[in-house]
This record gives sequence, structure tokens and C-alpha cells, in this order.
Amino acid sequence: MTLTLDSLLAALAGLCAVGGLVLAAAGGIGWAPSTTTRRRSRLERKLRSLVVKDARMPTSWWARGQTRLVGAALTGLGVWLFTGWLMGGLVSLAVVVGLPWLLNTSGSGTAQIEKLEAVEEWVRRMSDIHTVGVSLEASVQRSLETAPKAIREDVTLLVSRLSAGWTPQDAYRVFADGLNDAMVDEVVALLILHVEDRGAGLSRAMRELAEALQHEVQARREVEADRQKPRTNDRWVTIFCLGIFGITALSGSYTEPYQTLMGRMVLTFVGVAFILVKIWMRRMAIIEPAPRFLSPADRAGGAHGAEEAA
Repeated sequence: MTLTLDSLLAALAGLCAVGGLVLAAAGGIGWAPSTTTRRRSRLERKLRSLVVKDARMPTSWWARGQTRLVGAALTGLGVWLFTGWLMGGLVSLAVVVGLPWLLNTSGSGTAQIEKLEAVEEWVRRMSDIHTVGVSLEASVQRSLETAPKAIREDVTLLVSRLSAGWTPQDAYRVFADGLNDAMVDEVVALLILHVEDRGAGLSRAMRELAEALQHEVQARREVEADRQKPRTNDRWVTIFCLGIFGITALSGSYTEPYQTLMGRMVLTFVGVAFILVKIWMRRMAIIEPAPRFLSPADRAGGAHGAEEAA
């Protein structure tokens, strides 16, 4: 068998196609590397430094937009040179650039649930820290030592604002704005009521509110699990469509009709329709959050109404 440039390019294209499908399948099933800590060799550390932006922040090379753009340009150029199909190269470029968006269908629901769960843990710890004779502001400051990671930055900002002389009511409201959740508004409302009347029973009220937050987190996780099923189906359909496109891009006779002006228009229409369907499916899976009652708009509207009444 004689090795030619065409055969080498064909083999390379086949390996790239198979590798792309493997990576797409790994992303689709939620594959993640093992979290077990092990000592890396010197060669591995050098190679890792080439693809990781900062050793202290284990960000994957694929998450770096600049690297993804370079990879997309090389992929599009390779498809164009190998197949002679310009539209195929452009579509390949767009697919590689938008691959994280195409495969990541989870949205921000999980992150919001994790934050709410962290708030529940923080409130529960606050109920243990707050005792008779200890002010609420002092309890908030002490809670920073054990604040959950998901809301540690928000609690740090809250403590900083209180230390800087902010009125507690304003500091708590801005804290609620940062987390942007109706259940967090209930927590902040409890804190504001205690600041205004300094009554007893705050620890018991916090424990009861923590129980309510726990039930809310469980309910949201059940809803998120139900929503994950159609998202998984959507991801696999996307992988299947991308695989079909990759196979057809390598077959010259099948793509010949798309070399014409009409074929390019049809391909553009199909691509736009595919993106619109993806957006439509995502919007169908989005559940509108419960409206907040401590939002900045409500406070501004209430202040405006008070001015008009005066």
C-alpha cells in the first residue's frame, strides 16, 4: 500500500472526526476527570502549563475563548481544504465555536439551587451562633468563618458593608439583590424585622426558616431532575446531528448540491432553523422564578409612591 498525501489527510480527518465524536459523547454524558489528588511528573506539569491558564485555577483549555477560536479556525480551514467545500468549513467553524452552548443544556438552575442550599446552611449556623446578648451584626460577622463556599463572597461583602458603616437594612437588602431569590428575600426580611424591633426568638425563627429552605431545596431538586430528562435527550439529538454533519462533510458526492447558490441558501436555512429550535426548546424548559418582594424595582416604586402621597 502506497502512502499518499490524500490518504494521510483522509486518515487525519477520520481521526479528528472520531475524536470529536468521543469528546461530544463525553460532554453529553457529563464525564469529568477524577478528583483524586496525585503527584504529577515534571513532563506532565510542563504540558499542563501549556493548556491551563493559571495553575491555581484549573480552567480547561477548552474554556478559554481565544484557544477555542483558534481551534475553530483550524477546524474550518481543515474541512475546507480537505473537502473543497467552503460552506462546510464555515459551518464547522461555527459548530466548534458554539459547541459548549450546543452541549451545555443545564442552564443556571443547578447553580441557583446550590446557592439556596448554602443559604439554608448559613441560616442554620447563624441560629446556633446567635445567642442572648450577642447582636445580629456580630453573629453575621462570626458566621463568615464557616460560611459555605457558594455564598462566601456574598457574606464577605455583607460583613464588609456592615463594618464600613452601612445601615443594616440597606446592607441586608443589597445582600438579597446579589443572590436574587425570593426565598432569600424571606431570610433578609426576618433579619430586617429583627433590626427594627430587636425582639427575642430570632434563633428559633432562623431554625424554622432553615427547615423551610431545606424543603424548598428538595422540591427544586426534584423539579430540576425532571427537567434534566428532556435536556439529556436534546443533548443526544445534537450529538447525533453533529455526527451526521461530520460524516456527510467527508463524502464529496453527497455535498455537491450544496456547492450551488441554492444549496448554500438551503444549508443556511437549515442551520438557522436548527439554532432557533434549540433556543425554543431551552425556553420551554425554563421555569420562571417566583417574584421577589425586596427587589430594587419594588423599593423604587414604593419610594416613588410615598413621595406622591406626601
